[in-house]
Amino acid sequence: MKGINKKLAVVLCLLLVAVIFGGDTIRANAEAPYYTWTQGPDGYVVHTQTAYEPGTTIRADLNAPQDFFVYQNKIYVADTGNGRIVVLENNEVTRVITSDEMKSPTGIAVNDDYIYVADYDNACVLLFNHDGTLFRRIDKPTEKTLGEKTKFAPIKVGVDMRGNIYVVSEGSYSGLMQISEEGNFLGYFGANRTNTSFMMILQKMFFTQEQIDKLFKNTPSSPANIAVDSMGLIYTVTQGANAASQGQTIRKLSISGTDLFSTGVNSTTFVDVAVDKDMNVYAIDADGTFYEYDNYGNLVFAFGGKDTETQRVGLLTTPAAIDVLDNGDLIALDKNKGIIQVYEITDFAAAVHQGNSLYLDGRYEESEKTWEYINKMNTAFLFSYEALGKAAFKRQDYQEAMDYYKMAENVTGYSQAFWYSRNDWIENNLGTVIVVLAVIWLVSAIVKKLDKKKVISTNVKKVKESITSIKIVDEFMIMKMILKKPFDAYYEIRYQNRVGWLSATLLYIWLGVLQITNLYVTSYIFNQTNVAYVNVVTLVGSVLLPLLLFVVCNYLVSTITEGEGKFKQVYCGTIYALSPYLLFMLPLQILTNVLTQNEAFVYSFGVLVLVAWSAILLYLMIQEIHFFSFKGTIKNILVTAVTMFLLVLAVFMLYLLFTQLKDFVLDIIQEVIIRV
Repeated sequence: MKGINKKLAVVLCLLLVAVIFGGDTIRANAEAPYYTWTQGPDGYVVHTQTAYEPGTTIRADLNAPQDFFVYQNKIYVADTGNGRIVVLENNEVTRVITSDEMKSPTGIAVNDDYIYVADYDNACVLLFNHDGTLFRRIDKPTEKTLGEKTKFAPIKVGVDMRGNIYVVSEGSYSGLMQISEEGNFLGYFGANRTNTSFMMILQKMFFTQEQIDKLFKNTPSSPANIAVDSMGLIYTVTQGANAASQGQTIRKLSISGTDLFSTGVNSTTFVDVAVDKDMNVYAIDADGTFYEYDNYGNLVFAFGGKDTETQRVGLLTTPAAIDVLDNGDLIALDKNKGIIQVYEITDFAAAVHQGNSLYLDGRYEESEKTWEYINKMNTAFLFSYEALGKAAFKRQDYQEAMDYYKMAENVTGYSQAFWYSRNDWIENNLGTVIVVLAVIWLVSAIVKKLDKKKVISTNVKKVKESITSIKIVDEFMIMKMILKKPFDAYYEIRYQNRVGWLSATLLYIWLGVLQITNLYVTSYIFNQTNVAYVNVVTLVGSVLLPLLLFVVCNYLVSTITEGEGKFKQVYCGTIYALSPYLLFMLPLQILTNVLTQNEAFVYSFGVLVLVAWSAILLYLMIQEIHFFSFKGTIKNILVTAVTMFLLVLAVFMLYLLFTQLKDFVLDIIQEVIIRV
């Protein structure tokens, strides 16, 4: 037994030595120490299959490296702490580039011509030939357009297809510095926007220049890193809450500087960005979280995490850079650990990339099969519905495309597919519609001609009169009078007692019903609310309770301010003042089912007209019911609003007091029980 234990100890020691001294690369076979997320329904992120698994950990005696660049299957590392460039191929160091002119390389980019290095301490950009010899040193450009006081502190560098150099200079809020290969300053590019508040506008209008100079400068955030894709488009990442509020954490800039990228899921601490051959965008933040987006800014995957001294392979302590290899694997640079961590792409993520690549190549039928396979693997993978919707749209199955776009929550795509579907319906049914309308007109004309003695029309009129003679129907008919002659209608309500409690209450109920029909009747284009998450009681109460509170407060205020209206008149008059909304909102909701986003103005303007019309009638109701002047009416409305606020505040305070009292009583009871 002792011999066996001795042999086992020797084997374990040999394994330990092999791990510590056995080479520069360590292969991980452990399960991923993080979850993978993707864009899910209703703006939430959901779990999905692992997209990338921790792979090889590359160690090359790096000291605080801050950037790397993948070019022709080689990894060029800016080994900042050692003041050199390390070139790796097949995970092995093949070459080291040094120079007396290079002190602390912090950024690197490579193309067919040169190796471009941003040297922060030397305040210059260095161009090396591929044999490692220095070709040119670019110091601060001398052009006056740059400005004599402008700081030139290159931290990152990029180069486009024309050989123009883009420098991320520390603190440069004017954007990227665009410099020619010869070192001439060409201008700034891709400056971030500022967040201008209403207070800032007032300060600029009324403050003197001296006062404005003393204020905190409202300057845009400086970019943190840069990437250039195969088409020459520039990508930047910017850190900070201000950049996030402006949607500028990741930007995809066209030649003119227009931002072509928009995403709803991002981070305020992005440190680097990369782009693959299919225009998928990858970013990594300071917390070690990886983000992958498609060409349109949709989140595809998010994974990763920060290493809190657990030393688990795949977790990073100080992420510095990210890039993507030709085989789809990701690599990340850890400044603190001095390592390059490889993340191997899984079959699931490879299928997603294949589907996206096939679609971009115009092979829609093949891509559709791939996306259907992905959808079977994970039905919550929202991105698959987006791709299936695009594929169905391309083969002109617009109804199916609408279904997929709706599941993908793509309102624009849904609207576009509906536009084509509507055109197809019109083309197929226009003749039938014309015939039906012609028949209706013809029947109407024949009936009028045959009814010379007015027998039919007389009977119809009698039926109509018998219906309107019913008391509650007669009360509802005053809504028509309110629309045409509001003063006469309010006179009827106040002096003739024309309407009663029942009809008014039914209209209040109908107002609540309209909130529910808005969920089920209004087109998806104009209402994307998920019914499954809606509490109907809360929805209806959010409309009826404030309105009833207005009725009570208005009556109380009017009683004090010599208003002549009774509570019943205020109760009835308020809901009847909303007649435009009550009568026309449902037809407007139905109308949305034949409108696209391009005709959204029709719906928006219609709602605006109904609300404004109802507000005017409500004002006239207060004026006529209480017999106020114009000034008195305005005063009454303002005091009513203040009273509503104070009443809500009082109820909230009472709720807090009763909650504390209840907790106090329960604590006493619990204490008594324990002591007994």
